[in-house]
Amino acid sequence: MNLLNPLLAVKYEDRNALEIIGWWELRRPLYNVIVLVCGLISMSIMSLMVKLEPWEDIVEPIVVLGFAFLCNLGYTLGWISEIMNVKTKTFGPKLFKVGLYFTLFWVFLPALIHIILWISRGFERMQ
Repeated sequence: MNLLNPLLAVKYEDRNALEIIGWWELRRPLYNVIVLVCGLISMSIMSLMVKLEPWEDIVEPIVVLGFAFLCNLGYTLGWISEIMNVKTKTFGPKLFKVGLYFTLFWVFLPALIHIILWISRGFERMQ
């Protein structure tokens, strides 16, 4: 994740609440794109492990929307916690990365479970 470092740079420590919120909100699209791409990869992996009928989905769309809402709610907690803590040049970028790793854990967990089940069933697709 060193590729993110230039995008997460904080120019100065003494920032007010509005500047902190602005820093986080400018990076929200980056966060959402990363989570979206990883979510598509995770769902693709799961769909390879399960036999689906034509036009059948592996995930209910409402679950995906609920997960997206929770991810963005958690993202908002990032700037709230930065406002309430000691302000440094590294707090925001570290919190962004930790939050992103935490989110990606939950994104890839279902795919990992499907892979484990697929292996335990002798490499047969689930029905």
